[in-house]
Amino acid sequence: MGFGRDLRNSHDGLLKLQDWELKLLETVKRFMTLRVKSDKEYASLLLNISQQVDKHDNSSQMDYISNVSKSWAHMVQQTEQLSKIMKCHAEELNSGPLHRLTMMIKDKQQVKKSYQSIHTQIESEMNKVTKSDLEKLKGTYRQLTKDAHSAKEKYREAMVKGKEPEKARERYDKTTMKLHNLHNQYVLAVRSAQLHQEHYHDTTLPLLLDSLQKMQEEMISALSPETKEPNVEFDISLLEETENLQANEILWNNLTADSLQAIAVLLLSQKQSLEELRQTVQLLCCTEAKLGAQKDLLDHKMQKNEGKELPPMVNYEDDARSVNSM
Repeated sequence: MGFGRDLRNSHDGLLKLQDWELKLLETVKRFMTLRVKSDKEYASLLLNISQQVDKHDNSSQMDYISNVSKSWAHMVQQTEQLSKIMKCHAEELNSGPLHRLTMMIKDKQQVKKSYQSIHTQIESEMNKVTKSDLEKLKGTYRQLTKDAHSAKEKYREAMVKGKEPEKARERYDKTTMKLHNLHNQYVLAVRSAQLHQEHYHDTTLPLLLDSLQKMQEEMISALSPETKEPNVEFDISLLEETENLQANEILWNNLTADSLQAIAVLLLSQKQSLEELRQTVQLLCCTEAKLGAQKDLLDHKMQKNEGKELPPMVNYEDDARSVNSM
């Protein structure tokens, strides 16, 4: 799904979604912060307990060791170890996931602010070009129409009465010229508004939404980058401080011969074990084939007689006739 293609009329929904995501992330951040704090406090408490016990044991200097004392020492040791693990995990959580989460929240807040600002700007421009500017021109258009009509009536009246017809005609021409010029201006403004509206729906808004989607996806990728497969090759840097060793070459000499021969024997033994396993697999495949054939034979017989009355096992009429003949 593309934001620019599928979410053109979902501005309010996108804002609500971003608000919801930010609230959820803030909740997760508070939880993780409390988790780090509580784990550190718990680790510190465990360490204090262990240290107090160690001081007590050292001062008492037990002369004998029993199973109970061994268990007690083991428990204290494990408690101290748990304290170190808890502290380490808390520090890793604080410097890793919690830090990245904090940065993600800041980035999302900035993305939302930028998106909202740009959307407001293009909406304002859209409203100006397609509404307010045209309304102003239409208002002026109506006023000039009235002025031209009034000038026309006065010109006719001056012609009838013969009172300064030239001035009346000049005034009539002037108002008519203003009306015609404004008419042309209004025609151009309407066409410009139509093109602006088309560009808004087809290009401007989709680009903004696609940009929002891209930034959201990039933030997710930054949190969980794709892991590339390692390049499995001999690390040549290992040979920098060695002599007579070559990359990807087995070294055979009086120091390694016995070890290599032992490895060869071990490999032969493993190869023999694999061969035995291969034979076992072949036997199992044969057994599987036989069992499958038997099952197919039984299934065929049962399907063939499905719904039919079972035939009698013994023909009692033939047995009765045989007895009577005797």
